[in-house]
Amino acid sequence: MGQIISFVRKRLLGRFFKSIERCPSRQSEEISDDLEDPNEEYTLLFSTPELLDPDSDSDSDGDKDSSFRFHQNVGTTCIDIVEENRQDPATCVLDVENLEERQLSGAPERWIRRYCSSQRMLLVGEGDFSFSVCLARAFGSATNMVATSLDSRGFLFRNYKKAMVNIHELRTRGCMVLHGIDATEMANHCYLGAIRFDRIIYNFPHAGFCSDEPGESQKRRHQLLISLFFKNAKEMINEGGEIHVTHKSNGFFLDWNLQGLAAAVGLRLKQEVPFNFTDFPGYRTKYGFGGDRNFYCHPSKTYKFGLFTTISP
Repeated sequence: MGQIISFVRKRLLGRFFKSIERCPSRQSEEISDDLEDPNEEYTLLFSTPELLDPDSDSDSDGDKDSSFRFHQNVGTTCIDIVEENRQDPATCVLDVENLEERQLSGAPERWIRRYCSSQRMLLVGEGDFSFSVCLARAFGSATNMVATSLDSRGFLFRNYKKAMVNIHELRTRGCMVLHGIDATEMANHCYLGAIRFDRIIYNFPHAGFCSDEPGESQKRRHQLLISLFFKNAKEMINEGGEIHVTHKSNGFFLDWNLQGLAAAVGLRLKQEVPFNFTDFPGYRTKYGFGGDRNFYCHPSKTYKFGLFTTISP
């Protein structure tokens, strides 16, 4: 495995580092640091798929711990070197039994705004996990929650000073925390794909920044991200479940047309409500590419989508 990573490091950084710098998305920002640690999950962005040969010889024992995966992600060909999740699969199960026991015992539901402790929740695209922590504190427990990030633990540690503290608190409260979860592929995840959720929450989805990219091209890239997210999330909610996307509601962001993107994959807009981050104590709106800065999120709305109602004949 060490030889493979050394080869990848030399081959890729030497030939393509300059092209990566032109598009500082969250993935490209972490390349130079993440390649130094073979125990992390990586997402590398490149313009061509020929950088690695998926059919190359790989007979070493270390290959059992990693897989090479090609896919299209927000319009860019990605090469993922994904370390196999070392967590015991037996522990990677949402605490459904405990949740059902609390419901049967008549345990009181606890609410924070539109979210309830009895709902099975999946949180997608978390930054420093402060939103998940806010919910967990309000509920008094997080056994009903799965909180995920696209970023690796290493990236979070280096870029968000409170991320590790928040993750520790979530796990202490019973939350499953997963990293390297791609919102455009999550329905195929070996654990998440088997669960049906009451709420799937994606706050301020964004496909990254490319400073020299035309506005129309940027919009299409963001729309592709959200469209693929909707397609996956639709397969992961139960019949009465909802998909919540919190999104800025002015200017360029309105042009993304969330309602149209949702309708195209068979989802309907049920409601849209104003979003105020002060309703969620401790929540911090982090930039996805790191730096630990908060972005201004006013005005914003939470858009609630659900399945179309089927009428029996």
